[in-house]
Amino acid sequence: MSAAPLRQQRPTTRGTAPRSAPTPAPRRRNHLRAVTAPDQVRSMVPFAWLCVSIVLGSLAAVLLLNTTMASGAYERRDLKIEIAGLHQERATLVTQLESNSSPQFLAQAAADMGMVPAETLGFMSLKDSIVLESGG
Repeated sequence: MSAAPLRQQRPTTRGTAPRSAPTPAPRRRNHLRAVTAPDQVRSMVPFAWLCVSIVLGSLAAVLLLNTTMASGAYERRDLKIEIAGLHQERATLVTQLESNSSPQFLAQAAADMGMVPAETLGFMSLKDSIVLESGG
């Protein structure tokens, strides 16, 4: 036996025509009414353009920032080179100043201008323009 429920068979009467399916009664038509317009389907094009413009704007900003930083790095390198040159020039000038202020150089420069060493030393008052003491 199967687990399916048994079907009850309809009694058939001999000599009668088989029954046909009942025909539906004609439906009464409802009154006509206005149909609302279908909802507008929103387009994805503006959203896609917004996304593309955001991505392109971001890329442009990154490119601009990178270019600015690169030019700043070149300017910084040029300034470091200029500073190194100025330090070298300063060192050269300090060395030249020290050699020009040495006693030997000053004595030679005075002799070249026609000056002679002083035989006596003295003191002078600049305010009164007189010799105060003369050494011997």
